[in-house]
Formats: sequence, C-alpha cells, structure tokens
Amino acid sequence: MLGPSRYAVAQPARGRGTGRLRFELDDQRRWSLWYLGEGPPVPLILNATLGAWIADQFLTLGDLEYSTVGSRRPPGGDAVVMRGRAGGVYLEAEFLAGPPAAVPRATVSLSVYPDRDLSSIEGVRFLETPGPELMPGSGALIALVSGAQSGSPVRVMAFPPPAGSPEITSYGVLGLTREARGLGLAFDPDDPGEGTVGIAAETLVAQTTWAPARPVRPGGDTSRLRLCYQPDGDGVDALRALFVPTSQVDRERLAGTPVPTTWSAGRELRASLTEEAMIRHTDFCAAHFDRRCLRLIELGDGYQRAAGDWEPNERFSHGHRWLSDQIHERRFQAGLWLAPFGVSERSGIPAAHPDWLVRNVGDDAPIVVETREDWGGRVYALDGAHPAARQWLFELARRAVQEWGYDCLRLDRLQWAAAGGSHFGGLTSAEACRLGLGALRDGAGSDAFLLGCDAPLQPAIGFVNGMRIAPDRDGGWDGVQARAHAAALRSFYHRGVWLNEPDALIVGPPLSVAEAQLWTSIVAVAGDVTVLSDDLPALDPERLALLDRALPVAMSAGRPIRAARDEPDPTRPAGDRPASIWIAEGAPRWWTVVLANWGDEPKQQSVPLAALGLAGARFSAYDVWRATPLPDLRNALTATLDPHSCITVGIRPAAARPQVVGTTRHVVQGAVDIADETWTAATRMLRARATNVDRRAYGVTIAVPKGLRLGTCKADVPCSVRLLESGHAVLEWAAGASPSGTDVSWEIGFRRAAAAGKD
Repeated sequence: MLGPSRYAVAQPARGRGTGRLRFELDDQRRWSLWYLGEGPPVPLILNATLGAWIADQFLTLGDLEYSTVGSRRPPGGDAVVMRGRAGGVYLEAEFLAGPPAAVPRATVSLSVYPDRDLSSIEGVRFLETPGPELMPGSGALIALVSGAQSGSPVRVMAFPPPAGSPEITSYGVLGLTREARGLGLAFDPDDPGEGTVGIAAETLVAQTTWAPARPVRPGGDTSRLRLCYQPDGDGVDALRALFVPTSQVDRERLAGTPVPTTWSAGRELRASLTEEAMIRHTDFCAAHFDRRCLRLIELGDGYQRAAGDWEPNERFSHGHRWLSDQIHERRFQAGLWLAPFGVSERSGIPAAHPDWLVRNVGDDAPIVVETREDWGGRVYALDGAHPAARQWLFELARRAVQEWGYDCLRLDRLQWAAAGGSHFGGLTSAEACRLGLGALRDGAGSDAFLLGCDAPLQPAIGFVNGMRIAPDRDGGWDGVQARAHAAALRSFYHRGVWLNEPDALIVGPPLSVAEAQLWTSIVAVAGDVTVLSDDLPALDPERLALLDRALPVAMSAGRPIRAARDEPDPTRPAGDRPASIWIAEGAPRWWTVVLANWGDEPKQQSVPLAALGLAGARFSAYDVWRATPLPDLRNALTATLDPHSCITVGIRPAAARPQVVGTTRHVVQGAVDIADETWTAATRMLRARATNVDRRAYGVTIAVPKGLRLGTCKADVPCSVRLLESGHAVLEWAAGASPSGTDVSWEIGFRRAAAAGKD
C-alpha cells in the first residue's frame, strides 16, 4: 500500500489524537512524506526530488556516487540520512521526523561540503511535485501565498491556477489546504538563500536560491525546509503550529511578552509634523489614557534632515533628547521611526563612502532604491555585508537608544537590506540582510523593542521583536480590508517568532462607526501590536471610546477560523475579503468571537460551536458592543449583519450558579478586568475584583440561574444594581466613580426565590 520503499523512518503513533510523520526514499532516491495517525496512512507529498545546483549542474540524490544510507535518532525525532559524492562536492541529506504529536512536524535538510575545490552553489531544490501528489484527495487544493516582504499582499488561491496564468511565487512559507487538512512549509531563517515556492500550471516547486551564487564554505553549507501537518484544520493552522518555538523557554518568553500600545505620528501628520504637534498629542494621550493601556509615543517620518542623516530638521529645534525626555516626563516610553538601510544624496554618505552601497552584479553604479525630495533626493541602499557599513548601522541604533533616549525603534524599508545582487565578500543577499539586521540589533541592545516594516520575512526572524505584516494603505475601508486580510493569513507568526502589527488601528473618518467598530474588534481579538495613528484630539467621543475598548492589548493571541477556506472565491485577486470569523480565549473557557460581514449587502452569518472548538451543552452569550446578554447558545452562533459590520460576542459555558458573562471594559472578555472571580455556595455569594478600571462608566453583567434572587451588593467604590427582564443582574459604576488605575473589589449575594416569596 505504501509503494516501493527501501528506507523509512516510522514509529507507531502513541496516544489518542496524536500522529507522526514518516519519510520514505524510493529506489530513485525520491522522497515521500506520510502521516500515520489512528486510521490508514495518509500521503502528504509523493515522489519529490531533492538536489542542489552546483556550478550550473543540478545534482540529485540519485546522482550520488559511493552513497550510504542510514538512520539516527537526534534529539526530537528519528532521521534517515543519505551521504554521497557528485560534481566535485559531497551531499548529505537528512529527513527528520519529529515525535508523535497532535500536529506533527518534520524537516528536510541538505548539506553541501567541498571535495577538492570550492565549487559554486546556486541553490537547493527540495521538491518539484505535481498538484495531485500533494495531500492527494477529492477536494480542491488551496494555497496560501505570501508576498516577498512583510508589506506585500498575502492571499489564498486554488491550485492549479487557471490556464494561462503567470507563475505565482510564495516567499518564505506556503500553506496548503485540502478539505479539512492543512500542510505548512517554511524555510529556515538563516538559510544562505531566499526560500520560495513557485506555482505554475500543474507543478509546485520549493527551492532556495542563492543570489548571487557563491563558493561552498570549507565547513559546508546547509539549507532546510520545515514541514507541519494539521489533520484537522487548514494551511494557516498548520503554519501556526510550525512556528511554535521548540524551546519551552522561548515559548514562555513569547507568550509572556507585553504587547506595545502606541500612538504614532504617522502618515496623517507627516506634512505638519513639528515638536509642538508631538507635545500636543502626547499631552492629550496623558490626559485621556491610562499609562498601563497606552505605553509609547512614536515620532514618525518627517522629522529627519534626510534619509541617512537622522538628526532632526528645523521643525525639531530642541533635538532628539529633549523630545524623548518630554515624553518620558509624561510617563510614556518614546519611539522613533528610521529607514536605516536608506542613505540619500543629501546625507553625504553616498559621496563619502561609495563602497558601502549595494550594486547589481557586473554594474559599478550603486542601486537607486527610491527618489524623494523630502528624503534628500536619490536614495541608495547600504550593504549590510560591508564591515564599515555594518559599524555605521550599529552606531545608528546605539545612538538612537543610548544618546537620543528612545525605547523603541521602528525600522522601515527593510527590503533594502536585501537589495541588489552584489555584496561585499561575495555574500548572498540573504546573508547581507541578516548581517545588517544583526548590527542594528546589537547596537540597540536587548532591552530596546525593534519593530520591522517592509522586511523580507524569512531572514528577519530572530532580529526584531515585532513586525508590521500588512500592506501600507490609507485609512479607508479598502485599507481596513487589506489589513484584516493580512492579519488573518499571517496570524501564524504572532507570538511564534515576533509580535504582529497589522498597521494602524484607525477609527476616524472616512470609516463609518460600524466599520471602525469591526476593525477595532479584530485588532483587539487578534492581540496584535496596537498602533493608534488618528489625530486624536479631533476624534469625536464615540470614536475615541472605541480605542478605549481595545486597550490594553489582551495577552491572549486570537486566531481566525477557516482563514484559508473562508474566501468567497479563492481564484479572485489578493484584494479578496478577509476571514469573517475570529476567536480569542481571554480567560480559561471564556471566549470572545467576532462574526464579520465584509460585503455590501446584509448577510446572515453562522458558525457551529464545534467549528470554534467549543464543546458543551449550553453557553451563556453577551453582545460586547451593545452590552447586552444574548439567549444561551446550544449548537451555533448566528446573527444577521448589516453591510460592513460585525457582532462581537463573549461566550462562557452556562453554569448552575451566578457568574459574570460580560463587562463594558474591553472587547476581549475576561482578559483585562475580571480577576479572582469566586462563588461561595454556602453563603450564595459571588465575588470578584475589577482591574484596569479607568475613568469611564463601567458595567458588569451577571447571569442569574432560575431560582435565585438578588440580595445585597458591596463594593470598594459604590455601585448600583439593576435587574434585566432576561433575569441578568448588572452592576454599574458611574463615570469618574473610581480613580483610574484603582482595583475595585465587589461582592453580590443571592437568595433562593422561595425564601424571597416568604419575606
């Protein structure tokens, strides 16, 4: 049944709900990957060819002379290893299958070692496979395709593409979905080449291209392709599992990293950016937001003399240190926007150090990556492989943090770090990019927060704390859809390798209030880096209140449901509508679900509770934006939605005792403001502590089972209690009743309805 196989790695799956991956090598040294679970073996990839381009010759494992095949058990799995010689090099392939897991992983590695000469290597091909041999099945094969940089579009599409379509390339990762199964592929961040998956006609090709080609290192070079199979999900779910750190220390570090919340002087204020404008917005934020909720004020593009000369211009006469001190005095952290790899003519660097600049192969003229008068004319890219340029990058980051006083650096236009085809020392573009990013990381120090923008995603891993993962669009409805689309399809990176930033949470016009509410719900539930960029003093109170409901960022990382299967037409272009369902678990077994209607017509939206992963007979529900309890849920969550709107619902398993079902403090229920909730059956007393309470009015809705009536209520700060027709009780604190930042402990008693009738 498994076909011809002479070499395989396999162990029986252990434990219910777990499985493992198994590699096979056939007589032609082609490899296949199978999933072994509770049922029959499932083919995932069949008859793939592994090889390397050495000096214009493609060498496969089938070409090896004096080859040997064996197995070994490195930490974390079992491996088949094949070694041999061909074309003046030695090749060593390792097929590593990880331990049994609910979502198992595997790795394919190819190492190249020189023989007598240092042969030139152009790249590694991991597989070239027809579509029918990828997760064979009857359903359509859907591919998640990622653009070249973090700001490039990301989309899903049917495979094979329509006849006559141009070749489509996915960079760094690929997610595949067939029916309700997902397969994730990702290239290693430290690969010397750029990992891509090409999709053309009936064939899919995964390879890493070393540009420019360079000699094999004396100690050898290695490229890796990592794989992960999700037997009950889609390609996004498989990639999410693939990017979970293998180290427990890294998992805990990323899970516990607080997410920055920022006001940034972005594109809306670029033309009028001055010291006075920065101080005015900082003072407004200080007056309106609790420092626990909004933590950072960021100086954006427009302050600099020129790209490459990052000293302030005449509109910032007091200098960087004065401004960062002003921000710190108001008890905020300070952030700074930079485009570190760009140096313009006006900066003087291109004329003084022409050898620092990136060029194309065979061309003496440096590459012009952009021309902007406000940035100093023609802008060139620094070569991160050049030691002197690297030292300049190190000093820039060090000075920005230590001398200018900034706590966070937004590093924009990072795609320039990989520009060109000719780098100092003959290094590849990917190697030059990582060296340059490493210099910035070392210069800034480990305490500074680095946020990348427009970065090559694969080589940036490990150097930045956060990444903007969406295209740079305006604040209108089309821009919101593009951001939400990327937030869903790149959600697998979040708290796996960095913190995602889906671009700004903008709530002002031209968005309608309903559109702003939808975008606020998704940003809050996703748990991404939250950046405010509106002209805050100009916002009306209704829109400003939306921002309050998203701050601080909940520590729980939400996820989209059916992100790679929820497209109305997977063959449509990248501007297609985003995922319409999101879920986050703000507290144990207390979820917040967003149902969105991105269309232009009213729509009934429904999702089975089982599809959300919720198991139980009955659930309490609460409409977050309307602050209203909903009828209990049993099988599905269903709502009729107006165009460009959403419903955001808090869901908890129904209980036979009183319990909190919703509050007005935050979009994500249970994540921010309810602590130490306890029920004492002997005294029929419900107690809790309200945390992160601010100066706004605050309400807590409690589900009261039949047979109980309200008794007494006590709180550190006086509150009122009212009973709804549904039987729910609502505790309410008036605006300004409690000082911002003060926790409020409360308790409410209940009595039996029969006893109440005798009173």
